[in-house]
Amino acid sequence: MNMKNPATNMRISAALAASLLCSFAVPGAFAATDAGYYSSKAAGTTTADFLNLPMGARAAAMGGAYSAVSDEASAVYWNPAGLVQIPKLSAVFMRAQYLDSISYQYVAYAQRLSYDSVLAASILMTDIGTITQTDINNNDLGDFAPRDQVFTLAYSKAILEFSDKDMDVSIGVSAKYIKSRIIESADTFAGDLGIMTYNFSDIPYRLAVTVTNMGGGLRYDQESNPLPLALKLGASINPFRNMLLSTDVVFPKQNKPNILLGTELATAPNELTRLCVRAGLNLQQMSDGISGFSMGVGATLHFFSLDYAFVPMGELGSTHRISLTFDFPFRSPVFQRRDRTIFTKMKGISLK
Repeated sequence: MNMKNPATNMRISAALAASLLCSFAVPGAFAATDAGYYSSKAAGTTTADFLNLPMGARAAAMGGAYSAVSDEASAVYWNPAGLVQIPKLSAVFMRAQYLDSISYQYVAYAQRLSYDSVLAASILMTDIGTITQTDINNNDLGDFAPRDQVFTLAYSKAILEFSDKDMDVSIGVSAKYIKSRIIESADTFAGDLGIMTYNFSDIPYRLAVTVTNMGGGLRYDQESNPLPLALKLGASINPFRNMLLSTDVVFPKQNKPNILLGTELATAPNELTRLCVRAGLNLQQMSDGISGFSMGVGATLHFFSLDYAFVPMGELGSTHRISLTFDFPFRSPVFQRRDRTIFTKMKGISLK
């Protein structure tokens, strides 16, 4: 298939996005209309909100507008289609100090199988702290410690049939095992699906569609509550070599649509060093009076990147995230590579 015309590339990108939207999200949205989902009236109707916690300090600093950006191991969470951008291997380690005594940790690892396919896995663990349990008469029944765990396996592949010198396309899928404990325990399985297009025009840009948390609900007692299913339409653009702008339009099952905005400015003192400042906006949180603003910094030296995000949440307090990313070999931004492609062809480095 020949897609050398930029207008054709745009139509292909839109068609792929629309196909995913119609196949996976729209039927579920219509089926859930009677229950009041996808509106502000749906707040509190889904469970496992820990599945919405942002992974990676870079993404958190950019306000979560990351589904069309994710290009390292944390793409397991944001958009598994983005995994094909890694070099040979990528790993992310994150520690987040959330509100009050709540914290969570995230580890992800991605391994290239061939020049057009990547396999990855991740683990999320939350620590809510210790809570005093009381009965209806406020009698002390002791303490309990809620815990959540999510184990994810993801696979990403570039779609050669839709790729040429002007555009690359990739798709990714992931499977999750979710285990949660409040006082009683519950577990379930879920999956994510994502697609991303990489458009090598004069002003390069990416488009993405993801559907997350498709699966059964969690049942702690007798009633099962649904997972926070969400559809995301994402875009990112590089108007200048060291500037990145991104946005996500989110359609969450448990709330009305939301818009996320992110930006990153970088400087490169040399070929193996990058210094970045980032900022983001979450318009839903802003309208709810929970700040909605985020910021952060990052530094890359050879194989390692250290990132920090500061996310204030109004009267609730402030949150901090630190993550360490390891990419081997050195990962240059996809639109700054010599070859106009996401495919990795590394001379002298075996993929076996």
